[in-house]
Amino acid sequence: MLIDARVSLSLSRHNATYVRSRAAGRVVNVAIVVAVGVNQDGRREVLGIRVMPSEAEAFWSEFLRSLTHRGLPSSTAQTVSS
Repeated sequence: MLIDARVSLSLSRHNATYVRSRAAGRVVNVAIVVAVGVNQDGRREVLGIRVMPSEAEAFWSEFLRSLTHRGLPSSTAQTVSS
């Protein structure tokens, strides 16, 4: 799915939610991240959801890169730390 160019991304936190998941017969913790954008009407839209092994920088970079590959202009992406 392509992202509409009229949506800007604002990550209010760099935190993932951790949940327990089964993988290869074991229970492991995985990180879930959600990117939420705001359209021109001021409404929030979910742009992406990803399950990652952790919230290490490499995984965040890959997640944000996937959003730009889907059409989110890198100039509209704003990252806000809390």
